[in-house]
Amino acid sequence: MVGEAGAAVELAGAASPAELLFNERPGRAVIETTDPGAVRAAFGGIAPVAAVGKADRSGRLALTVGGEHLSYDAAEIRDLRRVLERELD
Repeated sequence: MVGEAGAAVELAGAASPAELLFNERPGRAVIETTDPGAVRAAFGGIAPVAAVGKADRSGRLALTVGGEHLSYDAAEIRDLRRVLERELD
């Protein structure tokens, strides 16, 4: 995330929160678009398309999964990415 770029994401479904967050498979992609209808039309019948959130100018990643809510700004995300490096020193 750069500057004031942010995103509000809500993942829901029958799967567990871990499955919703980390159930990556070949062929899956996250696409940011101003025309979700065009994306649905392009992939209709080929692959499922789901809206999971909206980009915004909050400067935060706000994530809701299975009723749990997390929110981090760019500095917090940068710090979380450095955990392994810090702990292994």
